[in-house]
Amino acid sequence: MTDDALRRVDSLIRVGLRLARSAPSGSVLMAVLARVLEPVWIPRPWGDEIIAELEVARSAAREPIEPARVERVLRHAWDMRPTAVLDELDPQAVAISATSQVHRGVLEGRPAAVKVLRPGLAASVRQDLLLVERLLGPLAAAFPAVDAKGLIAEFRERVLDELDLEQESMTQRRFHRALGDHPLLMVPAPVTRLAREGVSVSEWVDGVPLTRAPDRDRAAARLLVFMVGAARFGIVHADPDPADVLVVPDGRLAVLDFGAARTVDRNRVATAAAGLDAFARRDPRALARALDGLHWLPVDHVTPALDLIAHVLGDLAHPGHVRLDSDAVVAVRDRLSERTDAVTELLLAGALPPEDLWPARGLLQLFGTIAGIGATGPWLELCQAALRDGWNAQVR
Repeated sequence: MTDDALRRVDSLIRVGLRLARSAPSGSVLMAVLARVLEPVWIPRPWGDEIIAELEVARSAAREPIEPARVERVLRHAWDMRPTAVLDELDPQAVAISATSQVHRGVLEGRPAAVKVLRPGLAASVRQDLLLVERLLGPLAAAFPAVDAKGLIAEFRERVLDELDLEQESMTQRRFHRALGDHPLLMVPAPVTRLAREGVSVSEWVDGVPLTRAPDRDRAAARLLVFMVGAARFGIVHADPDPADVLVVPDGRLAVLDFGAARTVDRNRVATAAAGLDAFARRDPRALARALDGLHWLPVDHVTPALDLIAHVLGDLAHPGHVRLDSDAVVAVRDRLSERTDAVTELLLAGALPPEDLWPARGLLQLFGTIAGIGATGPWLELCQAALRDGWNAQVR
């Protein structure tokens, strides 16, 4: 990477780190990244500083909401005592994140998951999102072809969506209804009548976390089909937290959290599927049509991009079963550092349209999650099948 490009990227990262230290929205994002990023994956010269911020965010995310505050949130949301709605509520949280925590309850005789947003977080984030405007200059300088203003506006809107549990409950209902009686995948049914901005309730699901799945290869493959296949349904899930993915007793994979989601244009999904198929065939003409149609990369940059991506991904860019784990990510990072000039050229020429920000986040977190647990699978072929066949893609 040239000295000038390095300075611009460095400026962007350092402004972002300052915001992460001072703004709740920044610390929430860092906590999300901390769940799926291994320290060894982060390139220098920023590695140590980013790792330190991730650890601060990880520690803050472990702080529980006091039981008395949980009760006040529920009373305010339902305008009555929680005991008038729930048969039981365990005061101890079963899951804690940077934005919320989950309690086990009993509703109408059945176990239920009661999720509570951290009090005051949404209001704080709405105020400090104005600070994100400080990224506008560094972002435009580092990546001149991107719509910096549009990306920041998209980021603001999606973050606020993530802090509305009533909207999350509606999204969860869409997934639950669309999956129906799927033989491999399931989403717990939400109780939408009890959903409010700061509270959601859904059926309780028992299972083994993804990190302890008895067959990690199978579980990881099913998670990929769920995540990528959702795009065919017209919506993407952008935050596959390993703690929110369970293997349930009947063998299906359950996904529990739906705060980070976005509707997608199915025509763009079809174009992306065509582009991935073209990449798999190493067909630069077809890939150029797809990338140009998506406004990701001008046609004259596609052939060198094809060569670069194939080199950087290594075995991951080929069909067949490939191991995706921490070592594989480090190898990708190292091969990327071997082609810094080519990377710089693509960064300066390419763009990420705002509507693709959350889908890109979802893909990166998906593969970070799989690498974090370590799994072997036909990743390229599974992505192609999921984009083509949705949740009916075959998992071998």
